[in-house]
Amino acid sequence: MSMPSPSVETDRPKPQQQRSSRRVSEYLEIAAALFAEAGYETATMTAIAERAGSSIGGLYRYFPDKQAIAVALQKRYTDDLDVLWGAVLEELEQSSIADFADRLMDRMVEFVSERPGFFALLGVPIHYRRDIATRNHLRAQFSKAFRVKNSCLSQEEGLLAANVAIQIIKGMLAVCAEVEPRRRPPVIREFKRAMKDYLADVLRSS
Repeated sequence: MSMPSPSVETDRPKPQQQRSSRRVSEYLEIAAALFAEAGYETATMTAIAERAGSSIGGLYRYFPDKQAIAVALQKRYTDDLDVLWGAVLEELEQSSIADFADRLMDRMVEFVSERPGFFALLGVPIHYRRDIATRNHLRAQFSKAFRVKNSCLSQEEGLLAANVAIQIIKGMLAVCAEVEPRRRPPVIREFKRAMKDYLADVLRSS
């Protein structure tokens, strides 16, 4: 009779690890909702624990303070964004520049609308810092997609275009975070136009 592979048994997540992972996710989701409702400064560790049906000690087991929760949320959002942008960039080669710009900005708006804590954390002076290699990888993804669309772009030009496009996205989010939700559509419209005009100029083949 064959025996189970020791390596498989070792690699399999233990039930306690799975419960801990679910509990961390629950704390983060509740904290994000509270940050969106009350603001980061007003929300407290006690309020997060109470809404989670947990003791404050249970929350402190995973997060030493509110700042640690904010950083964990920012990391989660950043990782999710990398996946989102990677998927959108794959569509660029088969899309018109205008359609691509629309989808890129629309997906970004959809992304933040599904994550209530995103805007609440934009103005918080606590930021998750990724290593330089990871940040450069994202820009390289944009640059590669742009250079496929316009083969005349040099590597340097592609990276510059990537940086500008990312800053346009960040600018849209920053302005949206400062206004009421009902006032965001015209902001999004203007930044879409800026993105379309910029990419039309940069990605137009010579």
